[in-house]
Amino acid sequence: MFAIVSKVDGFPVSRSLGDDRPALIVTWTSNAGAQAFISSKGIDADYQVVALTESTLNSMAAALGCAADAIDFDAYPEQ
Repeated sequence: MFAIVSKVDGFPVSRSLGDDRPALIVTWTSNAGAQAFISSKGIDADYQVVALTESTLNSMAAALGCAADAIDFDAYPEQ
């Protein structure tokens, strides 16, 4: 699994559910799929793909201001 994070602050690409519920971290099943998303949006200079590891989860949690265990995920619909 892969996520996309800001190169500046490590904040992950997420999807808001509204109603004051925590945002879901958007994930991709492949590095290539996540990289294709970045390229299609023209945000290569500002964002990078990271594999979901304990270290990257902890970094995303710090950027989000929550515990890593509190993070929920939402798979990006890939064809």
